[in-house]
Amino acid sequence: MPDREIAVTDDELIRRIVAECGVASVVPPSDAEGRPLSPFGATLHAAPVLRPANTHHVVAMVRLLREAGKALVPLGGATGLVAGLLPSTGAEWYLSTERMRQIERLDRESRVAVVQAGVVLQTLQEAAARQDMLFPIDLGARGSASIGGLIATNAGGERVLRFGMMREQVLGLEVVTAEGTVLDLMDQVVKNNAGYDLKQLFIGSEGTLGIVTRAVVRLRPALERNEAAVLALNDLDDLPNLLFRVESALGGSLSAFELMWPEFFELMTGGAEARHRSPVEPGAAAYVLMELEESGATDSSERLVELLDGLIAKGMLRDAAVARSHADRDAFWRIRNDIEHLIKSMSPLHAYDVSVPIVSMTAYVAELRGVVVGRWPGARVVVFGHVADNNLHVVINGPAPADKEALDDLVYAGVMSRRGSISAEHGIGLDKRRGLRAARPPEVIALMQQMKRLLDPRDMLNPGKVV
Repeated sequence: MPDREIAVTDDELIRRIVAECGVASVVPPSDAEGRPLSPFGATLHAAPVLRPANTHHVVAMVRLLREAGKALVPLGGATGLVAGLLPSTGAEWYLSTERMRQIERLDRESRVAVVQAGVVLQTLQEAAARQDMLFPIDLGARGSASIGGLIATNAGGERVLRFGMMREQVLGLEVVTAEGTVLDLMDQVVKNNAGYDLKQLFIGSEGTLGIVTRAVVRLRPALERNEAAVLALNDLDDLPNLLFRVESALGGSLSAFELMWPEFFELMTGGAEARHRSPVEPGAAAYVLMELEESGATDSSERLVELLDGLIAKGMLRDAAVARSHADRDAFWRIRNDIEHLIKSMSPLHAYDVSVPIVSMTAYVAELRGVVVGRWPGARVVVFGHVADNNLHVVINGPAPADKEALDDLVYAGVMSRRGSISAEHGIGLDKRRGLRAARPPEVIALMQQMKRLLDPRDMLNPGKVV
């Protein structure tokens, strides 16, 4: 491949791609404009969308665009929340994995699945369930988020406490580099210390270092039963001890422990804006949605009720409700996952995804609420998250768009002083680039930039993002 760029018009470049990959491989700019790029309403500018059906197509497209000096943004389910798909120059083309949706192999005995990058999360979950298996990553966007996108962002979701983030689910990858080289990293074993684990470079890199085309992911045996409960806490300071007691009593069966501050819970269940019925008494210091999942013949419901009765007797809980049916369980989760209602009720909003040590969460949220309302009287601060794995989602209404940098500084200051992370599971994208430079030492940022220049010296892949 020549190092110099070859002058070619966009129309000619499209004709070359169609000649090699077929007419279905390109959506012209006029038809692509307006495609969603985020749940917050961002849409695609008038740019071509390339639609490969396999790795060979991806290689051809990358090489042709590289020769023509074009930049490329990999596009999965467009469920990202940090502007990771928005153009930084306005001249980028897009490469969508929407035609790469084949589950190539689902092996119950080896407990692995080999999938193309465009496979939708819910599709993989359902295919695994038909084989009495479980793919444990789960999140609200399961119906549209793609496996490649989940890998590129190292997604987390609701079962991280028990199963870990996407990084823990990936055994192998196939990646196309910015030069159009295919890296075969499609290993299928858990233990693998054969040299540098190169796949880890691409997990969480947001498409800036290479394009994930296929993956080998871990499956687990299906869990036959789940028990869900909503807890009303008397005192937020009891949170670390409460989690410890619940984990100790339930062992490895606890899969979710979701904390909701009163402002969030009441937005969902109280007043004129509410869309859901509260299963517990109002007025608590905070609310927890917990779920345990297990297999075997053990009846976990009696054990859970006994645990919660004991916690109420000790004064740690003021009330608790246990799901008695799948309908109850789904109703509990709708309170936690009705993000559409949250966005509608809080718009215009600023959304953050941070990690803070569990012992510091109460102080961090109280401190943040104080400084935000002190700076912008009347502002609303709503907090919820996967607290057992340190993750808080912070949604703020009140500051104007022009105040974003000042608000970012307030949100991130308390995170960094507690050795937390400015991004728990959503990535960096464009939105958090400035925050990343404040959160990481210069030497770390410099090494990240060196890695980017080594793997993508022309800044062809998702330019302007992360570093």
